[in-house]
Amino acid sequence: MAVLLAMCFSSCATMFSGTKADVFIEGDVDEPVTINSSAGVYKDVTLPTLVEVKRRQLNGQHIQVTSEHHTFDDIVLEKTFNEWSLVSVLAWGSSFLIDLMTNAVSKPKYDQFFITPVDRLSAADTIYRKRHSVMVSTMGSDARARLREQQLPVTYPRHEINATVGFGPNQVDHSTKRFVDDIIQPMHMETNTECGDIFGDSYIIGKLEYHYRLNRKWDIGGLAAWGKSSENYTDEYYYATEQHKREHLGTVTYGYPNCRSFTLAPSVRYTWYETRTYRLFSRVSLGVMRHHLQFDIEEWKFGNANQPHGTIVREESMEKTKWRMAYQLSPIGISVGAGPIKFAVEVGYGCLGVCNIGLGFCF
Repeated sequence: MAVLLAMCFSSCATMFSGTKADVFIEGDVDEPVTINSSAGVYKDVTLPTLVEVKRRQLNGQHIQVTSEHHTFDDIVLEKTFNEWSLVSVLAWGSSFLIDLMTNAVSKPKYDQFFITPVDRLSAADTIYRKRHSVMVSTMGSDARARLREQQLPVTYPRHEINATVGFGPNQVDHSTKRFVDDIIQPMHMETNTECGDIFGDSYIIGKLEYHYRLNRKWDIGGLAAWGKSSENYTDEYYYATEQHKREHLGTVTYGYPNCRSFTLAPSVRYTWYETRTYRLFSRVSLGVMRHHLQFDIEEWKFGNANQPHGTIVREESMEKTKWRMAYQLSPIGISVGAGPIKFAVEVGYGCLGVCNIGLGFCF
């Protein structure tokens, strides 16, 4: 619940896009240049390159390029609407205010430019404006990806703590179903749908994890996960109404399975691709799980005028505990965020379920 509440008050545009934006610069330049943007000074860089700009006061913001032997016109940015802010409005609403404060609602209208030294332009070019010193570039996606990889900071957070909530089928579903079926089938019990019965037999799994990054590609760590599955069963389906139940003597049996799992497992993650704002990875975890299976039975007798709501005539509890190997294989995972707080999603199968959603803190 804490993770879900934190997500509800998180801003999509600020988290996914960050407070800075990327600008790609290439050009007809035969020497290193110095680039001065609102995010900092990039000294002695060769083109093409990637620089960052602050999103605040993005419209009309200047990027200055200088070199030892050439002069350049400033790159002047224009802004447009950042689509991630629309997600904030539709999903959470109030968090859109955070996007406004960080100006994550805006992004550069053009984020790649081709520059030419002013002193190289011919008189005809400068007088009749046949060619500008700053033009919008058509850099390909492959070139942009290579520049993002090259521009990753040399130093980066090594530690990560994350908390997620997992949903969907997991590795103990089959044994849980066998345990429950062996009890309810001889007693002719069926599912008793109730108001709070949202997930039914499916496990809800909370996970806390720590990872240490050995390098850009590999990180190791461990996880602790706790899962819970609960459902309600009854054999009262043959009673047509509550009045019919009260008017006819009889018993009704209710069953309450309460199955839990606790997992400890070392974990290894491999990063396939990374930029300043997101990271794609895969995970393998292998450890041990304690699986506790419990089924509580209550038998109620109805028809007594003095006790119209019935009385319990029998209570019984059946339980067993299994120790098993725990595993999780997640081929697809993404961590998104430009700051220390990351939004994480994983898809796989094992002790954590099919889908895991949560937040991480890197330091």
